[in-house]
Amino acid sequence: MIRRFISILLPAVFLAAGCAQMEEPLAQEAAPSDSPLATKCVNTVEKAADGTLLLYLEEQTALKLAQGESIPEWDQVCAEYGIEYVEKLFPKTDDQLSRRYGLHRWYMVSFPEGGSVERVAEGMAKLNSVTGIQFNTEYERKFGSEAPVAWKPFEGRGYGEFNLPFNDPMLVDQWHYINNKDMSVAETSRTGADINVKNAWGLTAGDPRIIVAVCDEGVKYTHPDLADNMWVNKGEIPGNGIDDDNNGYVDDIHGWNFLSTEKYPKEISWNEPGDVSHGTHVAGTVAAVNNNGIGISGVAGGTGNGDGCRIMSCQVFSGSSSATVGARARAYHYAAQMGATVLQCSYGQEGGYMTSDNTFETTYSVEIAALRYFRDFGNQVNGSPVNKNIIVFAAGNDGTPMSGYPAAHKEFISVTAFGPDYLPTNYTNYGPGSNIAAPGGDVSINMSTTSERAQILSTTAVESANYDSNYGWMQGTSMACPHVSGVVALGLSYALKIGRTFDYDDFIGILYSSVNDLDYYIETCTKMANGVMFDLTPFWRQMGTGAIDTWKFLMNLEGTPNIVAKIGEEAKVSLVPCFGGAAPNLTYTKIEISDEARQTLGIEGEPYINNGRLFVKCTKYGSAKIRIYAIAGGENVATDAVMGGTEFSREVSLMSRDSIAENGGWL
Repeated sequence: MIRRFISILLPAVFLAAGCAQMEEPLAQEAAPSDSPLATKCVNTVEKAADGTLLLYLEEQTALKLAQGESIPEWDQVCAEYGIEYVEKLFPKTDDQLSRRYGLHRWYMVSFPEGGSVERVAEGMAKLNSVTGIQFNTEYERKFGSEAPVAWKPFEGRGYGEFNLPFNDPMLVDQWHYINNKDMSVAETSRTGADINVKNAWGLTAGDPRIIVAVCDEGVKYTHPDLADNMWVNKGEIPGNGIDDDNNGYVDDIHGWNFLSTEKYPKEISWNEPGDVSHGTHVAGTVAAVNNNGIGISGVAGGTGNGDGCRIMSCQVFSGSSSATVGARARAYHYAAQMGATVLQCSYGQEGGYMTSDNTFETTYSVEIAALRYFRDFGNQVNGSPVNKNIIVFAAGNDGTPMSGYPAAHKEFISVTAFGPDYLPTNYTNYGPGSNIAAPGGDVSINMSTTSERAQILSTTAVESANYDSNYGWMQGTSMACPHVSGVVALGLSYALKIGRTFDYDDFIGILYSSVNDLDYYIETCTKMANGVMFDLTPFWRQMGTGAIDTWKFLMNLEGTPNIVAKIGEEAKVSLVPCFGGAAPNLTYTKIEISDEARQTLGIEGEPYINNGRLFVKCTKYGSAKIRIYAIAGGENVATDAVMGGTEFSREVSLMSRDSIAENGGWL
């Protein structure tokens, strides 16, 4: 990486104590209220990174430093407190949006390890040109999952058992995409406890213009099931040691390791001691390559024709190390400038350590500024069909009745987790700040020797664990989160395909309303977890809007109304959602159902319409489009010789489910 140093000694050192789950710094004795530090500092010194400090500068001072000008008062203070380097936190801040959020005013000073970071902060606070100080907090690494359990063949199972759309042999084990009530997953598995993506793949399976930045452990970009869907920086010449595209990063081909420094350069890695394949597992769920005859499928992995969404690796965790708050902020800024559309972040604070957006914004001012920069960067360089980018965080694995931050912030998507039984997991956070639910896996409901099958299956980095597979099982809201990121990527891909654009708020509203009803099942109040009864009462209406449904999301994006029929009986489905309040009074002329739709839904007999209701018998769980014709203005269609009404039609999304909520909602 090319850094813009103001001094010419050693480069800054970022020390980290890695996290996939950030802990809120403990309260510290405050500096005297009359001290400059007390008025300028936004957080405490607890867990501050050794050797670095973040500063927010007055505009003109930031400009002078960026131009390499010497500032006498700065030179004096730097000499007094042993500061060796002053550098811009964000390499390139020439764009208007960076300046709107003040990113050009953030600098980092570095000094020898072992020095008192609080003493340095007190010294820098004396400078009038320093208007804000943030300790460069590092966090204890605390993943929500252990190392993955290796995938192994399961007797009696094989490709084709469920008429799968892709030839990836392990897709049959990805119940989180297509759940057919497999008892080897769990005896309490429910049909449809998934993201309902099977039929959606017939509409779109991705688009390489949509880039998902995976902020996590490094993604194993050489993995045979990921390589073809990795983002490639075409402005960079691999291995020449030159910053060809002048973005501040040298040889950033598939992303960047934000734990890297000039003194300790690090390439994207996935096999350091302590790595657990977390980033590679997350990336596989988002967009492992589909239909390539190996391994698994990814939510937005394409059809095997180079059409999958792309994965950008923004590494912020590695082994026992993690990026500081400054490095995470830099990762968000980089992802935006390099064209990412979705920010996938399976990490966060423990639920309850912060309880308001204002507290988070104040304590993590540089991080919230960089996150907002990513969100508002929108379609400036990536051609996204939405005018802002999408940020997705995991709600957390503490089982607390509130989401952890940053997920809980109202401007980001917070994802809770359910299992193959369609019930909340015993680890997921829930309640305030939680927006939407997705499959996260739940090993606690399967007490057999195949208990890992109730978790999420995805790609792994084989070098980092003691097993002989490139694939494995993990669970957590960390695993639920990339399902939502993948579905968002599919939605963006489909919007590009059908030529539609959306305002950010409208797009998010469609996402949050494209769900299945979890509360219908939570009413049972308890479930078995680890052999004991687990009370579900606290989760009632606390898991977000519901369980994400890919098919319904795409239908809502294209404006096609959804109706649902109960499986196994002649259902009477109201057409009011499709034809309005006049539906019972219209004359219907015909129903067009393709052979593919009949097979998908298992339709028996000939559907018909009476009194504004569609009578249809479906025998399979599925989703498909049908077209219904009616007459506007009379009971007969007009001819050249006879006055009559005008025939019109509506394409309708018909979904079959095994349970229908009493309030008319669908599951």
